[in-house]
Amino acid sequence: MNKAAIIIAVSMLLSRVLGIVREMLLAHAAGVSLEKNALDLAFMIPDILNHVVSTGFLSIIFIPIFTGYKVAGKEEESWKFFSNVLNTFGMVLLILVVPAFIFMPELLNLLTRSGATPELLSRATYYGRIILPGQVFIFVGSILVAVQHTRKQFLIPSLTGLIYNAAVIIGGTFCIYMSKVTGVKYGLEGFAWGVPIGAFIGFFALQIFGAKRGGIQYKLILQPKHPDIIRYFKMMLPMSLGVGSMFGLEFIIRSFGASFGSSGISSLNYAYRVMYTLVAVFGFSVSVASYPDMARLVKENRMPELNQKIWKSLSRMFCVLIPAVVAVYALSFPAVRILFERGAFSREATENIAEILRWYLPVSLGLCLQAVLVRSFYAAERMWAPTLLNTGIFAATIPAYIFLSEPLGIKSVPIVGAAGALLQVVSMIFLWAKRNGTQGMKNALMNMLRALATFVVMIGAAMGLDHLSGEFVRNINLATLILYSAAAGIALFVLTLFIQKILGSKDASDILNELLGKILRKLHLKK
Repeated sequence: MNKAAIIIAVSMLLSRVLGIVREMLLAHAAGVSLEKNALDLAFMIPDILNHVVSTGFLSIIFIPIFTGYKVAGKEEESWKFFSNVLNTFGMVLLILVVPAFIFMPELLNLLTRSGATPELLSRATYYGRIILPGQVFIFVGSILVAVQHTRKQFLIPSLTGLIYNAAVIIGGTFCIYMSKVTGVKYGLEGFAWGVPIGAFIGFFALQIFGAKRGGIQYKLILQPKHPDIIRYFKMMLPMSLGVGSMFGLEFIIRSFGASFGSSGISSLNYAYRVMYTLVAVFGFSVSVASYPDMARLVKENRMPELNQKIWKSLSRMFCVLIPAVVAVYALSFPAVRILFERGAFSREATENIAEILRWYLPVSLGLCLQAVLVRSFYAAERMWAPTLLNTGIFAATIPAYIFLSEPLGIKSVPIVGAAGALLQVVSMIFLWAKRNGTQGMKNALMNMLRALATFVVMIGAAMGLDHLSGEFVRNINLATLILYSAAAGIALFVLTLFIQKILGSKDASDILNELLGKILRKLHLKK
């Protein structure tokens, strides 16, 4: 990976580590209780509002238009566009936040299936109203991050998730401490208050500082009918109306989770958060770092080079992702026990969530590939194609969630989610190749097939290891379990890469040579 991708990968890894620490504190404080379900459910309305104004896609929409002005040498126009987007869509978000705040209980009741009790809805509404204002800061910060990415500034933008998660952890720890000191039960209120505070510091204040260092020029412009805003809206509309895999999975967890009892939402969410670490480290790091270059290659009409870049990124990422998935599969129980099993989090919860996590892991393959593929369409300003495709497949899976929820139970959520995500990937590959060519595709697909063949073999080995180590990992002390998990994880990761190399994967060979070279240099055996 290049320097930008490494910065983003490290920041996302650290952010996910803090995210896991946050979940560890929540597990200790609330386990898989109704209170934890309520906090998870409280994010539903804020997340939907973020989706409506495409906060998560702001850089994807913003960068091609902004970069177009830069390539054409129209510096002044680029800053007018930036200011107009910030002012116009910021106003839209503010207008949506007020009724969402007022009618949150009615909205939550509408969007959740049977199983969401009045008590759950009441607590989720209370937490949701605390969380909601933070979305305004996240929106503004996302635009400021996009501006910095166009200037190849990745360090300060990469701190958003770190600061956000740190604020949530500090807020939660403070309330837990105060509850012990005063005897007053604050529930998970501190975690909720950490959201707007972390959003203000990490997404707003710090990003203003970073953008100023990059020479940002803000202008007081509000022209909603400007051609740039209309173009921006047309690009945003399919994303606002569409449902991608990640948003769809999180929506399903909150909407269907309550159907599986008082621990349903929180159990699914714990497993999802562990799986999501793989997506953040392997998928988003590559896609976010590659996207500005993708947009530039499109603007310069260098499509063959863009194809080569896309397929090389997918092939190399998949090569490393497969060993990581194998390791996590084999160590699902130790991972959940190490991360969460303390305080209110019981051994029974560990067993249940480890099982859900294993079913969730195939989802990570689909989400990581999608992270790059979707951005290739967006770089070409083809927003409707992946949106209609992904939304159509998601809509088609909803009956499966309903019909399989009884025979499969809570496992139906990750199983159907994985099938949908992988089907979306296959469909996008064919759609992109048909429209834009296949340069670099054959070699990449062959390497990915080698990785999948290795995956089948190593999953069998992982299941065997899990069976053999069952009693051992359930009874040893935590320190020994951590050492065992680290050693087993590294061994499985390297072995999976090595088998790919034996099968003829050039990616695996290159990665192993790079790792060996770094180790030898550390040992001063190679210059």
